[in-house]
Amino acid sequence: MDSRLEPIKAYLDRHLDNPPENLTMESRLNELGVDSMGLLELMMDLEDQYDFRVPEDVPTPETVGQLVALVEQYKPSALTK
Repeated sequence: MDSRLEPIKAYLDRHLDNPPENLTMESRLNELGVDSMGLLELMMDLEDQYDFRVPEDVPTPETVGQLVALVEQYKPSALTK
């Protein structure tokens, strides 16, 4: 698994009743069971874990890849620690 997916997979394992076994960059967050409140919580978790902030006016990510790109944009190498 791509190491950039590990923090997202860990979050899903902790918060979803049926976490996905195979997580890819193309996985759609809503199809994984991440609703708008869950996405907010996931983003806040990543921000706290890697000590960065995403501006409120950015588009909402719809896929895991978009979420990873957003994190990498505001905190380069955040998901490769």
